[in-house]
Amino acid sequence: MPALTAGVIALTAAAAHASTLVVYQGPGYSGHSIAITKCGVSNIPAGYHGSYKWYATGQSGRMYNRPNAEGVAHFTLSANRNAEQATGFGWKSIFTVC
Repeated sequence: MPALTAGVIALTAAAAHASTLVVYQGPGYSGHSIAITKCGVSNIPAGYHGSYKWYATGQSGRMYNRPNAEGVAHFTLSANRNAEQATGFGWKSIFTVC
């Protein structure tokens, strides 16, 4: 049982440091924002395509121009390099590789 508990704690600690995509309503990181932190597929809500910041902490993010990470990935955000864009973007979803 202790080995199982240690495994659960290790997984929880890893999840706490997942890469984060913060999307903003407006350009220049303005308006409301939403942080996307989970592994796997996440859709970017309508109205949150004004700008973004990517905080890389070990997981890459595959960006898609369609919802539900359908089709071919348009761009990949690095697992070990932060990125940002102060202007609008067209991505509709992300697949965070964990």
